[in-house]
Amino acid sequence: MAKLHKTPAHKKVSSDDKMLFYYYKAVDLFEKYKKQAYIAGIAIVVIIAAIFIYSKKQSASNETAGLELSKVKQIYLSGSYDQAINGDSLGISRGLLFIVNEYGSSENGNAAKILLANSYYFKRDFANAEKYYRDFSGNSAFYKAAALAGIGAVYEANGKYNEAAKEFIKASEVSKDVPLNEEYLYSAARNLFEAKNADDLKKVIDKMKTDYPKSKFISMIERYNTLSNK
Repeated sequence: MAKLHKTPAHKKVSSDDKMLFYYYKAVDLFEKYKKQAYIAGIAIVVIIAAIFIYSKKQSASNETAGLELSKVKQIYLSGSYDQAINGDSLGISRGLLFIVNEYGSSENGNAAKILLANSYYFKRDFANAEKYYRDFSGNSAFYKAAALAGIGAVYEANGKYNEAAKEFIKASEVSKDVPLNEEYLYSAARNLFEAKNADDLKKVIDKMKTDYPKSKFISMIERYNTLSNK
């Protein structure tokens, strides 16, 4: 009699294998009982299993994106924006564009979008800068505010001062914990001054004085009072 083959006791089943097993088992159940009254409950099981698999994949993508991001940060900070975007000639970093294209939906991938947009902005490629600022979809309040401020900076560079001010104001309102809120309000005031928008300028100056009475930008913003007091 032939001996039955048994899986060695020492062989371990990975968590991915287990998750996939339960996912496909749920799919089989769904197909088998989809005409029954409790179809909704089985469908939920399938959805939950799929979410777990997707979340695990996202976690892995975020970790990989973080490693790639750490390789490019020094290049970015040195002002070598072409290399920061496309990677360096030594192959140490594959660049921000690679990270965004491969892992753009992860949190670190979204952080890379801001650095990528900044790099294009500093190269005066405002179209690509705006594209990646607008593409930000992460959860970080700091980067969300930075994305809005980046859009504002693009508007300002193109002479659209009222539109720029609106974006800077929105950036300052993302979260009270963002440390650049005062600077964003100052940038809004600067643009409203350029737009000769006295009414909105007065509101921004008043907000700065009320919310940040000890801000270093108070003395700087006073120069715009000549317009807001007219």
